[in-house]
Amino acid sequence: MTTPPVSPFDQGNPLLAETPSQMTTVLLDTPAGQRLALTIRTPSATMTVLLAGKNAREWAAMLTRTADTMSASGLIVAGPGAVPNGKAAGLG
Repeated sequence: MTTPPVSPFDQGNPLLAETPSQMTTVLLDTPAGQRLALTIRTPSATMTVLLAGKNAREWAAMLTRTADTMSASGLIVAGPGAVPNGKAAGLG
């Protein structure tokens, strides 16, 4: 028997509902070299990461790939192996 994949977020957490958010970027000169500071702000949290150029390009590519899989309505299109309501057939 295989274990179903774990959701990347807690689906029962009301703080993770769709809320206003803001993403900002700025270039910084650090002792380790130039970094892209990417900040995401929501009503309940703020997170900033410093990314080197290679990492910034990888993040941008991942965001682009994921956005390209979204439907026009904004719903994420199910990928291969997706199961309804997160339950495999015959297990729920």
